[in-house]
Amino acid sequence: MSSPDGEFIRVCTCWYLIIICSLLRLVKPMQGGYTYLYGNTRSKVKSAIDKYGLINKNERVLVGLSGGADSVALLHVLLKIAPERGFELCAAHLNHGIRGAEAYHDQHFVEELCGRLGVPLVCEELDIPGIARAEGKTLEQAAREKRYEFFHRAAKELGADKIAVAHHMDDQAESIMLHLIRGSGLKGLMGMEPAYGNIIRPLLWARRREIEEYAADNGLKYCTDSTNLERDASRNRIRLDLIPYIQDNLNPCFVEGLCSMGELLRQDEEYLDGLARNALREARTQEGYDRARLAALPLPLKSRAIRIAVFEAGATADVERRHIERIMDMLTAKTGAHADIPHISAWVSYGSICFGIRQNANEVDVPFNIEGETRFAGGFFFAEAVEGGIIKNNTVAYIDRDKLPAGLRVRTRRDGDRFQLIGSGKKLKDFFIDRKVPRDQRNMPILFSGSDALFVPGYGISDKVKVEENTKRVLRVTYVAEQ
Repeated sequence: MSSPDGEFIRVCTCWYLIIICSLLRLVKPMQGGYTYLYGNTRSKVKSAIDKYGLINKNERVLVGLSGGADSVALLHVLLKIAPERGFELCAAHLNHGIRGAEAYHDQHFVEELCGRLGVPLVCEELDIPGIARAEGKTLEQAAREKRYEFFHRAAKELGADKIAVAHHMDDQAESIMLHLIRGSGLKGLMGMEPAYGNIIRPLLWARRREIEEYAADNGLKYCTDSTNLERDASRNRIRLDLIPYIQDNLNPCFVEGLCSMGELLRQDEEYLDGLARNALREARTQEGYDRARLAALPLPLKSRAIRIAVFEAGATADVERRHIERIMDMLTAKTGAHADIPHISAWVSYGSICFGIRQNANEVDVPFNIEGETRFAGGFFFAEAVEGGIIKNNTVAYIDRDKLPAGLRVRTRRDGDRFQLIGSGKKLKDFFIDRKVPRDQRNMPILFSGSDALFVPGYGISDKVKVEENTKRVLRVTYVAEQ
């Protein structure tokens, strides 16, 4: 018996899908934006290769071979057309360490198949459950990431130019549905691309049933992954429950219609992406991007421009809509505003919004040696007693040795730190703002006594330790940054 909450979610989901399906009835799956490839599985693969330039003559193609019907059929089709198209094949199989004896059975099957067909093969075994736990990822996410990492390693080992994976039209529909349920933007609703980098998908226009019919007609044996029948994964519930329900009760051409919608959205997204990239180039400044120019963009271009900027800066795939919205809010924020998103930081520096690889703000915190070197990540301070004149240099401090308190430390700044310069003290943060120090340069190592900054390399020393006429002992502290 389902819970009230579960029933509520089911009813809401059904109504949501009814609306979507009603719209999809307006999309003709065989024409319009979606390029439907006619014929059997073999002819569809050949048409896809030609239309999208997936494989060129004299290339070597690595097939991601799980042992399932889809990948076995893909290998078979490519072997049939390889002689006339002038390309070579090899294969790679990853044992995810998830299904125990069943996984080893699949591996042995793939090894026997490739040996019989004369296809070079690379196999690898990984503990995906252990990797997922260690990296704090879902099993599905970890498996996907490590699978593609392995494919790229195998391609390099076997000298392959392209990596062919066996995603088909039903996989495409499932991906779009999954992104729809998660509230994705156009990028997610477009689904998978025929080619992305050196990854190609020749089966993307074939239905699952067509591929299974092809395997049967050609006497192909294959393995069945039992985890595909389990309903604990969202994708499996979409495959086993949602899509069949929609096809049976709402739209028998739902899969084709969904893929047609994805193709139409892809055309729109490519156009908008081009406009956003042009706007981003025009907004480029020496530090980052002109905030005013980005803020003036229409929202669809603004959000795309920000997303492009953060990924070009080194952001990871974990960037979410909320991160993009946070950065868009910063376009009209005060200088000093910042945000941390997966792998990078964004900050406001006067008229610009800037991006950089995120650093640990407290990675430098070591005791200061009053004599000799004080080393830390990225450089060191060198302290020595001196006599004679003072040489002006922004990386060298001349300090009254007798004014130095105990417990000195070299560290990066924290909230509440202060800097007394020219008789007036202020927060170190405000000092940097007044001097228009870019945010990415404020994480320098500083000599501190408690929360008092005594030597800020490049900007001076505190009045509390300055050399005066009655100074008896002078300590020279030199900052050296190591590349």
